[in-house]
Amino acid sequence: MTTGKKKPYAILVFGAPMSGKTSFAENFSTSIEAPFINFDKIQREQKLSRKSVIEFIRIISRGKQTIIIEGMGETEKDREEMRKLFDELGYQNVLVWVQTDINAIKQRMLHRFKKLADAKAALSASYEHLEAPTEAENPLVISGKHTAQTQIKNVLSRLADIK
Repeated sequence: MTTGKKKPYAILVFGAPMSGKTSFAENFSTSIEAPFINFDKIQREQKLSRKSVIEFIRIISRGKQTIIIEGMGETEKDREEMRKLFDELGYQNVLVWVQTDINAIKQRMLHRFKKLADAKAALSASYEHLEAPTEAENPLVISGKHTAQTQIKNVLSRLADIK
């Protein structure tokens, strides 16, 4: 997804737990044939630190193609760190905020954890550090309840408008 002299995109996907971030990022990555880095999964399965994942991102960025990242933008401070990194690496920063209403999130959590107490604990813990984007961050907001095709079309059309 790079053309001419236009910078490649570094797309940082974030939102509430169970909002549909991973589904969107995986589908979008596949549709535009771009690498997808799921920080939460890497951290959980490989026990890599944020610093190690950033070094991994630096290596991948040498290919100068669009990169999709999930799980490294929960706070404004996290997102600022990633913006600076991608500015340094010569990427166009794009923040995609996946929004889903709280009732849908609760249902998804309950489905995943089966026990109400476990779902509530997981939801509470994951919201503890999540910060909504500021207006200055200019996020692309998509619904976590729309189909993958609709989400992809929405983001692609809005990426075309970014200068």
